[in-house]
Amino acid sequence: MSVSSTNKANHLHDLLKQDLAGNKYARGEKLPSVRDLSTMYNVNKSTVVTVLAKLASEGLIKTEAGKGAFVLEPKTEPKQIAVLLFDVQSPMRVDTEILGHIQKNIKEGYFLSLHDTSQNYKVFEKKIADLVAGGVKGIVAIPPKFYTPTKSEVDYMNDLLGDSVSLAFIVRNIDGIAADYFSMDLNKGIQKAMTYLHSIGKKQICLIKHDSQKFIDEELAGFEQSCRKYGLEMNPKYVFDHDENAERMGSKLGAVLHEIDAIIGSDHLLCSLQGIIRGAGRQIPDQLSIVGINNVVAHYFSPPLTSICFPVEQIGLHAVQTVMARMEGAIGAGKVVRNFVPDLIIRET
Repeated sequence: MSVSSTNKANHLHDLLKQDLAGNKYARGEKLPSVRDLSTMYNVNKSTVVTVLAKLASEGLIKTEAGKGAFVLEPKTEPKQIAVLLFDVQSPMRVDTEILGHIQKNIKEGYFLSLHDTSQNYKVFEKKIADLVAGGVKGIVAIPPKFYTPTKSEVDYMNDLLGDSVSLAFIVRNIDGIAADYFSMDLNKGIQKAMTYLHSIGKKQICLIKHDSQKFIDEELAGFEQSCRKYGLEMNPKYVFDHDENAERMGSKLGAVLHEIDAIIGSDHLLCSLQGIIRGAGRQIPDQLSIVGINNVVAHYFSPPLTSICFPVEQIGLHAVQTVMARMEGAIGAGKVVRNFVPDLIIRET
C-alpha cells in the first residue's frame, strides 16, 4: 500500500491510528519495525519515527529503545463521582466515615469530588443541577433533613437525572426520586439493644429520639415491639425528642435519671451529657446502662459506650459500587434498596 506523497506523516499517523482503533494490533503486541513500516507504507524511516513518537505522546503506544513499539490501552479520561455531604470538615460524623469507605472502594478510572450542601434542599437541588450540567454521571448524596420536597420538586429532580445520571442516596431517602438507597435499619438495632438490656434486668428504659425522621420512625417501632415482647412499660415520660441544646436536654434527662436504669441515644449527644449523667451518682452499668447509636465517638465516654454501630462500611461500599456499575451499564432498571442491620458492640456501659 502506498502513502500519498502529500502530508505523508499525517496520512501515516491516521492510518496507524485507525489500525489501533480497529484492534488490528492487540494490547501489548509489538508493532512492525521502523524498517518494515517504512517499506509497507513507502515512506522514509524518519517519517515513521516521527509518527510513532506522536502516537506515543497520545498514549496509544509505548516505545522502548532497542525493542520497538508496543500497543497500549487508549487513554480514557477518569470518570467523576460527586459526593454530597453536609459537613465535609467534621472529623466525628457518620458522613465522614462513610466517605472513607467510598474512597477505599472506588475503582481505577474514577475520581471523587466532594460537595457540602449546607443542609438546605434548595442548595442541594442546585448543586445537583450544576453537576449534571457539568457532565457528572454518578452522584452519592445524603439528602437534607427536615424537608419533604413537593411533587414538582421531585419531578424536577427526576427530569434532571434522566436515564443517564446514577444517583445513590445514603443514610436518608427522598420518596419518589429515582435513586438507589443504602442506609441502616435502626428498628433492628434498637431491638438488639433492648434484648440485651432485658437480659441484664433493665426495665425502666429511656429513649432519646434521633434527629432524622427516618430513624425516629424505625427506633420507635423497634422500641415498641421490644417493650411488648418483654412486657416492659413504654413510659412516654422516658421518651425524649432530640434537642441539640445540651443544657435543655440535660435538664430533661436529669429529671428522670433517678428513676431509669438504662438510656439509649445518639453517642454524640450522650457524650455531651456525660457530666449530667455522672452527676446523678448512678453506678454504670449496675444501676444505669447506656447504649449509644452510631459508635463514632463512643470512646469519648468513660467507660466506652455499648454501641449500635452504624454500618458505615457496608453503606459506603455498596453505594459507590452500585453507582459505578450503573455508569458502566452493568445494572438494569429498578432501584437497589438496602437497609443494613447494625451490629451491637457490648462494652462497659
